[in-house]
Amino acid sequence: MRIVNKVLREIYHSLTAAGWIWLGMSTLGPPPVRPEPSLHEPPQGHPERLRPDIALTTTELALQKQLMAPIGDQW
Repeated sequence: MRIVNKVLREIYHSLTAAGWIWLGMSTLGPPPVRPEPSLHEPPQGHPERLRPDIALTTTELALQKQLMAPIGDQW
């Protein structure tokens, strides 16, 4: 009789966990909140850093214009 109780208890816990998953809930509580990473400029000497002494090319100027334009005015 003890074995039947253990088996039924395990079946109950398994079905309960499956139900929580089916409903999209977790028995562990809400997931931990992760802080969003802060964005910083690249450090000095980094290859992606812009050089203020060199003017942008025509292609770069066109790309900058597209990026700065409002969403509906890009084309």
